[in-house]
Amino acid sequence: MLKKVKATYSNGAFIPNSPCDLPENTEVELMVNLPFEYNQDVLDPETRKAIVHELLTRMRQTSLMTHIHHATVSE
Repeated sequence: MLKKVKATYSNGAFIPNSPCDLPENTEVELMVNLPFEYNQDVLDPETRKAIVHELLTRMRQTSLMTHIHHATVSE
């Protein structure tokens, strides 16, 4: 089932802007609609790899990826 939830990205976590009535520890899949264009630096493969690594690290620290043991990023 698809349910659209608006959220704000803050300190490495997505915070819903309103209650979403999901049971605790429900795994969800996010599709992010960015309100801006990325700077050209983000298109550089090494920069993009560093950004993805930092994002995954923060997600693990905030328990957003507790059910994912290994994440692989491919270009």
